Amino acid sequence: MINKLKNPYFPLMLSPFASQLGSAIYVLGLNWLIVQVTGSTKLLGLIEGLGGFAFLLGDFLVGLLVDQHNRKGVLIWTDLISAAICLLGSFFVDNTTPQTWLLIIITFVLNLMLALNYPAAKAITPEVIAKTRLQTFNALANTVFNFANILAPLVGGLLLAIKGIDFSGFLLINALSYFFALLLNLLIPYSFSPALNKAGQESILKSTWVGFKYIKHHPNLLLYMLAMGIFNFCLAGFLLTAPYIGQHFFGGHATNYSLFLTVSASGGLLGGLALALQKRTVTPQIIYREQLFYGIVLVICGTFLSVYTWMTIALVYGFFQARFFGSITTFIQNETDVAFLGRIFGVTFLFFDGVQPIGSFIFGFFINIWQQWTYVILGCCLVVFFLLLLCLRKENYAEMA
Repeated sequence: MINKLKNPYFPLMLSPFASQLGSAIYVLGLNWLIVQVTGSTKLLGLIEGLGGFAFLLGDFLVGLLVDQHNRKGVLIWTDLISAAICLLGSFFVDNTTPQTWLLIIITFVLNLMLALNYPAAKAITPEVIAKTRLQTFNALANTVFNFANILAPLVGGLLLAIKGIDFSGFLLINALSYFFALLLNLLIPYSFSPALNKAGQESILKSTWVGFKYIKHHPNLLLYMLAMGIFNFCLAGFLLTAPYIGQHFFGGHATNYSLFLTVSASGGLLGGLALALQKRTVTPQIIYREQLFYGIVLVICGTFLSVYTWMTIALVYGFFQARFFGSITTFIQNETDVAFLGRIFGVTFLFFDGVQPIGSFIFGFFINIWQQWTYVILGCCLVVFFLLLLCLRKENYAEMA
């Protein structure tokens, strides 16, 4: 299955970086436009909220498209559609009085394409990257992807400093980023094999159901899915707590929150590089124990909160978050037959994305009450849940033996 042609590392690694950089710049431009025009974030919340449903729809469609069609074609067409919607939007959007319906459509389409593009990239990886190099490649790809989130605010800030730049300009830049990603995807050495498609012509519901049944008969995949759900549930609380602490503690200076994000992103880069350079194969037990350790860090730092412990939370979070995402993808790829990767990633991300709103609702409601003790509660959740996953994994191995 491994393609012996040219090295696929760079196009497969840089394509998600290019599209993510454009998307992050688009979000920055959208935030700026809405707040500047309306003076409120209510409309922004409506746009992002409705656009969020696109991720759930995409998770249902992933198995149907990625396992039954040319995976390279899915990458190319999603980038092409994303570029087209940004290009069209740049011509029709009113920069002085933005049309809500148009912004919802643009955001919805971009989110839907991302929900299809990302799993397609992860599904195609084992077909063009040797199995022995998957851990290193996934770690580097995740690091490069995270770097886009660091670079985007810098580029966006420079654009906002340019006189005359408007939201149409942001859309055009985003269109160019997707077009560049499309060109990179064209360079991926991949030959579609219809014989690999064991799914036949499945409906959306059947494709999702097949994915659920596959996971049910593979206990390790079920544990990986649960691990991702637990992580994203706690991540929702983490992302909401950070701006609250930045606003209500340490003098309420915006620079502290900005520093928190920078330290977190730096930790992500360090974690990704550490994973990429690690010679020893990373196991699920190691990743679960790292989350256990981070849970303990949250409990201690949340109890004795100061600027220094807050920055420690950011650094350790970024480090272990990068290692978690860089490793969990490899675990799923190694555990799954190549023909089922689209459906498995679809079901996994359906659970992953579905848990996030629950976490956002719960923590969003109680953070004002819990304040800095939210970190202690988050830490306890990580310790309890990942300790449980470690126990369940031991039971699985005991039954197999």
